[in-house]
Amino acid sequence: MSSLAKMLSVFDAFTPETPALSAEDIMAKLGYSRGTAYRYIRELHTAGFLSRVAGQYTLGPRIIELDYHIREADPHLQMIQKVMQALRDRTECDVLLTSFFENRVVVSLHERGLSALKMSFGRGRAMPLFKGAGSKIILACLPMARQRKLYAGHTAEIAAAGLGDTWEEFRAALLAIRRAGAAVSVAELDPDNVGVAVPVNTDPPGSLVLVFSAARYAMSDEKFVIQVAKEAAEQINEMIKKRNDDSDRVLDLLIEGPKIVAHGP
Repeated sequence: MSSLAKMLSVFDAFTPETPALSAEDIMAKLGYSRGTAYRYIRELHTAGFLSRVAGQYTLGPRIIELDYHIREADPHLQMIQKVMQALRDRTECDVLLTSFFENRVVVSLHERGLSALKMSFGRGRAMPLFKGAGSKIILACLPMARQRKLYAGHTAEIAAAGLGDTWEEFRAALLAIRRAGAAVSVAELDPDNVGVAVPVNTDPPGSLVLVFSAARYAMSDEKFVIQVAKEAAEQINEMIKKRNDDSDRVLDLLIEGPKIVAHGP
């Protein structure tokens, strides 16, 4: 692991359960030497990524500033948000965009529907990796080598989530979800909610999740809900592809440079 990666991993020590930590706490959680831990903490504190109060550290104002930039100015998320808002208006349910990185699934965007749903995992909070429709559809679309690595490191969690007691069973469960092109979870994250998720070709990998109350979902046409979600995901995928293609063309022009036209005498 590089020095930069080690320094950034200091953020991993902070959780909703442990929002404030002493330098010794951080050192113990990450297994860093005293000198290394204090050096990283000092650099992050100077840059505004950590704040210090009464001998303990918390995440700092620089992170809040960066979050504001993402919410207000990220063209990628703004593009996706318009599709999510249209999907919310069509279905009247909550719509989430999730992102997968470093074995975490985090809600990146949340468009609230008409119902006042109680949701344990809102924007910015890491979701269970093996529970919930949003996580399952992402896992189902990962390369098999990545799935196998996840299984090796989380065997007990996977079994507890009902995704299989062996690698073969886990692989079969993910294949079934991938072939369906969607995942549905009932009361897995919140007892009164149902989630319907489809994959989106974002970077990092993500999913589009529709969240209904269980009572409302019972009166819905599941096939229609899944189809509507897939249509929205396809719209997002097409927009991302067009944006990437446009960026590649600009890059090609920059590499090639202006064409010189030779004129004869």
